[in-house]
Amino acid sequence: MYLPTFSPIFIHTELCSRCFFCEIETETTNHLFLHCRVTQKLWQVFLNLRGISWSMPRHTSDFLACWNREGNTSCHKERWNIVPACIWWTIWKERNQRCFENKSIPFQSLKLNRLITLYFWCNHVLPKEMEAITDFLDSLGGV
Repeated sequence: MYLPTFSPIFIHTELCSRCFFCEIETETTNHLFLHCRVTQKLWQVFLNLRGISWSMPRHTSDFLACWNREGNTSCHKERWNIVPACIWWTIWKERNQRCFENKSIPFQSLKLNRLITLYFWCNHVLPKEMEAITDFLDSLGGV
């Protein structure tokens, strides 16, 4: 997956290449979406709900293969497959706010935004399963 993170730019210039979340590592797509300590906390919420313990794969493509394999055993496979896109969308939006607008939100708000986005995306893609947000949040453990 290619996204315009700062890592390709540094081949030709001398800009700061730090991740906008952890402010330690070089910003690459794999770091931003999988390995950043902030991002890992977002993933851990869903992994803990499902009782899954794993090491993050090195690349986003490997991650999706593992994620889809795990989702195939789920009774809510469609919801499970929406989770990565939702997390990546949330991360990308927040990253761009930090990068271009010099604004950031607290981590708890970031987690809440991700859950709300997932709720609305699931209800748009899977309208037959429309439910109250409280029931949806309760059901995430069975996703």
